[in-house]
Amino acid sequence: MMPRASGLNRRRLVAAVLLGLATTVGISWAAMFWPRRGRDYYGPPANTFVGYNRTSDGHRIFSIFEGRNSWHRVMSYWFNQISGMAMMMRIEDYEAGEVDLATLPRHLRPESVDGIEMQAWYRETGWPMPALTCSIHWVRQIRNSDIIYAVEGGYQLPRDEDFNPRALPLTPVWPGFAVNLGFWTAVWLGPLWAMGAVHVWNRRRRGCCIHCAYPRTGLPEDSLCPECGR
Repeated sequence: MMPRASGLNRRRLVAAVLLGLATTVGISWAAMFWPRRGRDYYGPPANTFVGYNRTSDGHRIFSIFEGRNSWHRVMSYWFNQISGMAMMMRIEDYEAGEVDLATLPRHLRPESVDGIEMQAWYRETGWPMPALTCSIHWVRQIRNSDIIYAVEGGYQLPRDEDFNPRALPLTPVWPGFAVNLGFWTAVWLGPLWAMGAVHVWNRRRRGCCIHCAYPRTGLPEDSLCPECGR
């Protein structure tokens, strides 16, 4: 009887792992699009000021903002400009707000703002821990309401009705991805085990093989099933 029980447990475990993986990825993807506020951009608004960082030549200054909720965190890097012209800033103000990019999480920052054209968003999503990440980059502007974007570390989806970029993150964030996978696998193990136990109990109650439901009436309890051999 032990090999049979072990086989059933293995199948339940595999099913729980697959469901845990689907849940981990599904929650991370859903977090990219919720909440949405009317026609605004999805996800948490990046409205908490983090600091400034400038290009290596010192000609462009980027403002860094952060937004987060329980399952989505975004870091926005925006080139300071007014009406197409670079915004001037006193060196004292810049130095007071300067932030070292190396102090930010690796998957939520670029190596340097030199490679950012106008704006970039770095995102991590998932629950209970961040599990997936991607970044979305401003490439060029065709007209005021139409901007071309590119996605790194994820799959780019068609833009919404306001030309905002949409994407599905595909790059794992470790160890968060592993923690979420283990958490959701454990969550699914309970109902899967209960369903399996009820299934086995019902077949035994009817005097059937617990594996293939073949009637075992009149057969010794410890004999092999004549239908499936288990």
